[in-house]
Amino acid sequence: MKTNKFYQTLIGLALISIVASCELEEEIFTEILSSEFGETSEEVNSLVGAAYSSYGGWIGGPWVTQVISSDIGIVPTRGTDWAENGQWARIHEHKYDPDDFYTRGAWSTLYTGVNNVNRIIYQLEGVGTDAALQTIKELRVLRALNYYYLMDIYGNIPLVTSFADAEASPSTTQRAGVFAFCVSEVEAVINDLPTTVGGSSYGKINKWTAHALLSKLYLNSEVWIGTPQWSKALQHADAIIDSGNYSLVPNFFDNFAIENEGSSENIFVLVYDKVFSGGMNLAVRTLHYSSQQTYNFTQQPWNGFSSMEDFYNSFEANDVRLGSFIVGQQYDSSGAILLDNQAEPEDPNGPPIDFTPKIRNVRDAMRQDGARIGKFEMEMGGIPGAMSNDFPLFRLGDIILTKAELELRLGNAGDALILVNMIRERAGVAPFTELTYENLLAERGRETCFEAYRRQDQIRFGTFNDAWFDKPADPSTHINIFPIATTNMEANPSLTQNPGY
Repeated sequence: MKTNKFYQTLIGLALISIVASCELEEEIFTEILSSEFGETSEEVNSLVGAAYSSYGGWIGGPWVTQVISSDIGIVPTRGTDWAENGQWARIHEHKYDPDDFYTRGAWSTLYTGVNNVNRIIYQLEGVGTDAALQTIKELRVLRALNYYYLMDIYGNIPLVTSFADAEASPSTTQRAGVFAFCVSEVEAVINDLPTTVGGSSYGKINKWTAHALLSKLYLNSEVWIGTPQWSKALQHADAIIDSGNYSLVPNFFDNFAIENEGSSENIFVLVYDKVFSGGMNLAVRTLHYSSQQTYNFTQQPWNGFSSMEDFYNSFEANDVRLGSFIVGQQYDSSGAILLDNQAEPEDPNGPPIDFTPKIRNVRDAMRQDGARIGKFEMEMGGIPGAMSNDFPLFRLGDIILTKAELELRLGNAGDALILVNMIRERAGVAPFTELTYENLLAERGRETCFEAYRRQDQIRFGTFNDAWFDKPADPSTHINIFPIATTNMEANPSLTQNPGY
């Protein structure tokens, strides 16, 4: 059972209203709750569910931009499936088009979150109780988290912090201004945030989430504002590690289990539940149609998201984390060989379904091509479009590797090597004898694959413009950020399109 079920149910109700709209339109409120409401923590909690529930669009929005544009994830066209007028191929090839739907997915998800936070802060300011004012501090960090992703993905963006006085067509703020806002907002409240872990704090902003966010902001500051701030990033990573509140779990995959709220490693998660709060739909996007029979799913998967072959092959044979992939002969729930009677006649791996890491072509792949994403546990008899695995946005394994990177950049290669080998030891692979930027980036990929870090990591390490499968090298810097979608430009004439689009 999930902890804090009352709070989760509130998130679920808010999710239902959001996911029901494909465009994730902002709900307009004309009446603000009475100041008599919100005097207790329970009443305040009943208001804040919508602030967190916007992440119901996480996989189809921000996650796609970070993973499918990188060198680890791919959505190959299989016959006519996933063709989508070439949109999934274009994100792989870094040929982004403002008319492509994925360009607005992250924008819609994250700005829905910003709008909800602004509205709820406005409501809580009217309440004015201690519980309300304390919650406002947590919501300021959550809003900064939304802007952290928006700034990373789109660069220059509108910075809206008001609800009652918000402009109808807000203009664009430079990335450096958004960065400064995020840092100042989090630093202003970090010492007043809850320090408790788990229980009623589970899935909510606490002090350690704020430290993680600041560490990531400073880690990427050279990319975003041209000024490296490694020492500041290290201070915040150390605050988490030294707190003693988190520890690496012996079983790596406990972090991604169906019931993963007991993980001592996950710092901040998006809370999902198959009944109360859908949105964790990675299973339906990655598994083969016939995989429904493997897990007795209540719906048929879509046969889409896969791993890049070179990335899969970067794992050593004894690496525990190879369990992040589903490959080889597939079986139904009774143990019988799973068949694909519509497999291409020229496919040597079908009709018996045999997932191969090899993908023929991003625009013309076979139905069984590609290692599938199995990092998050699949539930027997579950709903692949609404799994109960909570998604970790920040976890200790990543923070340890972040600290290792910072130590390396600050000239402390020996300390960095110890940290990386701590991660490798859990994975069951031999320690590195030397740490380079190249093998550190590779290790980050293996440890954090499919957790929506890779694009950001590649940009920071300078490999995002390199060549990889079915994508030539491209030195154009404009592809390091996404275009603003045409529909968003039309809705707000004050927006300025990013250069190169």
